[in-house]
Amino acid sequence: MNTANYVSLFSGAGGLDIGLERAGFRSVSLCEIESVFCDTLKVNQRGIHDDGHEYFKEAKIFNADIRDISGADLANGKQIDLVVGGPPCQAFSSAGKQLSVLDPRGLLVNEYFRVIDEIQPRMFLFENVRGLVTARDSGGDPGGVIKELLKRFWEAGYSCRAELLNSADYGSFQRRVRCFIIGAKHGKSPLFPAPTHQKQGGLFYATWKSLGAFLENHADQNREAFTLPTETLALQLHGLPNGAGLKSKGKAEKTRPGRYWGYRQGTFIADLSLPARTITGSACQDWIRWDGLLRRLTLNEVKLLQGFPSDWEICGTKAQKYKQIGNAVPTLFGELIGEVILKFLCEYPDSSPAFIEMPHTFRGYIDYTKKDHARNADSRTVHRRFGKG
Repeated sequence: MNTANYVSLFSGAGGLDIGLERAGFRSVSLCEIESVFCDTLKVNQRGIHDDGHEYFKEAKIFNADIRDISGADLANGKQIDLVVGGPPCQAFSSAGKQLSVLDPRGLLVNEYFRVIDEIQPRMFLFENVRGLVTARDSGGDPGGVIKELLKRFWEAGYSCRAELLNSADYGSFQRRVRCFIIGAKHGKSPLFPAPTHQKQGGLFYATWKSLGAFLENHADQNREAFTLPTETLALQLHGLPNGAGLKSKGKAEKTRPGRYWGYRQGTFIADLSLPARTITGSACQDWIRWDGLLRRLTLNEVKLLQGFPSDWEICGTKAQKYKQIGNAVPTLFGELIGEVILKFLCEYPDSSPAFIEMPHTFRGYIDYTKKDHARNADSRTVHRRFGKG
């Protein structure tokens, strides 16, 4: 099998899909509710890109709410080997209000299950933010969401393997952690690709790739794209070293008596010796000291950090463009995991699906979250949202 058919849900600007097609998959359809995101997908169906690939060549692009479209429409009369997608992550993100299943966006997970049930693909690939691992269920239990997801996938007839992957561990110039679940209708779901890089390197690993090394080859030369700090902000940032920012006011807690929770939004100066921090969906990207200037990472730079082809056209306003890039899954993940899945499909077993336990690391994260929330319950509004306290 040199290629396989797949259906993409919550496709965004196509980051995961680009990687899958590089790995050898062929998209049958892509579904995205945001019109401007669909404009981006369609305008890039225009032939060979700078990286030598054609994308979504024969795919149907549905600008639709997934709740209004059937699995039959998405399959378009073809046998589907793989369904991929990640329901909107804001409900589970640590950067948001963490309303989880109380957020209507969190409930879109149910639509993913519906499409899986209607299409019955041989495999699926589910992705989301790392916060999914400790997200609360409707009873307020941290970790309840991921446990319920894995249970429902198993009951639907799929062997499931879950993991948190950091793109920097695979040679990306960006640190970005995502939660992935691979499901297989037969046999034992395959292992995720092994990491190739570590922060400090080692006998079997290369050292993480730095943002400085990325900029050496890919720094934006268009000065009109530069965002410079205001005079006031420039003075505030002047004495800060790379890898630091203006501290947020925070809130005092038993485990955080110093009230320090992190850096103020939009004031962090990137450490050029490390991979970039996670690209966000905001135009307020990290500052960089580069070529004698203090400026923000540009749209073109963050697009390349996410792995998009250099000529990938992003439609919409400036804010919409940053949102599309920041919300995307790095193309590297789609390519590496896609290669693993395609190899598994080539050797597809006849045996019944095998049960796989949730990773021990997930249990550790969940236990830590429970203890942390218990110690700081009096200052956590999340408990009131779930009727706790």
